[in-house]
Amino acid sequence: MAKLDEAGGCFACGSKICRFSRQNGSHSKRRTINLRRGERLEACRDGCVKLWTIVSGTAAITTNLRDGRRQISGIERTGSTICGPMAHEDSTTWLEALEPTEICETDFSEDMAMLQNDPAFMQVLFGVIHERLEAANRHLTTLGRLDSTERVTLFLAEMAATADKPGPVNLPMNREEIADYLGLNTETVSRILSRLRKAGLFKFLTRTEFVVLDPEAVARRLPVRVARRPRTLFATDDTSADPGSCPVPYPLPQPSEQT
Repeated sequence: MAKLDEAGGCFACGSKICRFSRQNGSHSKRRTINLRRGERLEACRDGCVKLWTIVSGTAAITTNLRDGRRQISGIERTGSTICGPMAHEDSTTWLEALEPTEICETDFSEDMAMLQNDPAFMQVLFGVIHERLEAANRHLTTLGRLDSTERVTLFLAEMAATADKPGPVNLPMNREEIADYLGLNTETVSRILSRLRKAGLFKFLTRTEFVVLDPEAVARRLPVRVARRPRTLFATDDTSADPGSCPVPYPLPQPSEQT
């Protein structure tokens, strides 16, 4: 079983999708996308079948409402695989980098006539979709049943549980972005963060860095389990495979500067 810290320089080759395309002679195209904070990938269009794996950094699945309000429906960190065809032609949904983020894109569009009848591919794709549905269900439960304090507490606990390394947790989101994710307003988020700090549950070293002082006390305050970072990415009998040799056939032009 390969693990995240064994995935080598290109994390995407530690994913089931990338390994499938390498081991089954797929003609899928792969490219590396590097985004700076605020830069985005638009939702897939024209019936393409693209999967984006977060190699490093943090990104958000974001939707704009007609009145200008924004909803962040997903926080994607290292190891997350996002389905490119997230929306229809007129969608206002995109994937936005919250910090410098590297993404490995796998495009199966040219192979779909063959792959849609391939049980092995459909099993891998179903696994990705299942993980997406689980994540969406967790977030719906958070927004629908947890009160505002529980939402913020769970958010901080999960950021710590899914961090790339031990120690202080880097918070790549400002208060407004946290509010957009949790369905709250910015003032409420700031007030709850202060309350949690005074309760001795979290210690903020800076506005963007914190530590969990009492994980057990945090868990007792939550009515749901804290989602943790998956350690096992794929199962294979091929122990000789090099997980760090992901080919990148063509580079993606760097996005223009956001204003």
